[in-house]
Amino acid sequence: MGFHVREVWNHNLAEEISAMEETLSNYPIVSVDAEFPGCLRPTPRHAGEEVRFADMKHNVDSTDLIQLGVTLSNEKGTVAAIWQFNLEFDLDRDLHAKESIRFLQAHGVDFAKLKVHGIERVQFGAAFGGLIGRRSRPLTWVTFHGLYDLAHIVKVVGRRPIPDTAADFGEMLGKGFDAVVDVKYAARYLAGGGEVGLQRLADELGVKRRGEAHTAGSDSLLTALVFSKLKKKVKHVVGQDCYVDFLYGIGGRIPRQSRGQGVVRPPSAAVVVGCGHPVYHVAVSVPVNVVPVTYPHPDCYYYHHRDHRNDDTRLSASCYGGGNYLAAV
Repeated sequence: MGFHVREVWNHNLAEEISAMEETLSNYPIVSVDAEFPGCLRPTPRHAGEEVRFADMKHNVDSTDLIQLGVTLSNEKGTVAAIWQFNLEFDLDRDLHAKESIRFLQAHGVDFAKLKVHGIERVQFGAAFGGLIGRRSRPLTWVTFHGLYDLAHIVKVVGRRPIPDTAADFGEMLGKGFDAVVDVKYAARYLAGGGEVGLQRLADELGVKRRGEAHTAGSDSLLTALVFSKLKKKVKHVVGQDCYVDFLYGIGGRIPRQSRGQGVVRPPSAAVVVGCGHPVYHVAVSVPVNVVPVTYPHPDCYYYHHRDHRNDDTRLSASCYGGGNYLAAV
């Protein structure tokens, strides 16, 4: 199957946003990759979570998105389309790490064209944010090592700095994204997984790259293809989507209880789902239009997540943990 990356510049933004909105109704898995101008404050490899988050906030607040790749696919792994949004970036004006710019230039990023024809950031934020807000069904957002990717999306859409704490950032993600998958986090459930890069993981899974590495469109496509294959393998290991709503590099699950019940649409069909696994007791991933039905456990507002790689156990509050749910399908 051939894949074509749809290049988006200032002149065709409205047309491509319209095409993406039409496609989302049948292809609700949104794999994203962001290219940005490096880190002004590099983070030591073994830094603690607070340091990693503080460095991320400083770097994202101080710099701007260069490219955003978006690949839309469905649960079967069928890819509908790939977009590469090229944002305005002026090397004479915008902060950047020189080595990162040289790296992107070596992989084909045209900064002269970005300066003249790149999408104006406020315009892009309004268009992309409006698209997310008008979604007709819950979306699953797929990333690889996606902390910076999601932070840059949040910044450009919200036009405000990143929150001061990881907890507040997680709450913001919980309100803005229906479900989040970080493929690097999910890879820990495979033998030798967790510390591999995207290309190495693709090679191990037999997934072929299309396009130039380290360009947003190609990387978002590779992320989508890797996720499609990875989730089938992980399902046989742990039996549940225990990797949903975790980001590699920061602890704790993205909270969903902050949504409240919201407006729940009456289901046209329904299925009862619940958590519980012979090895792991994990919270099941459910869409936003969910009604709690029964709570069979006294501790149903909590879940345990045990990482079988490092025996790390986390206890977190969750309105979804341990209960049975009537979920619209």
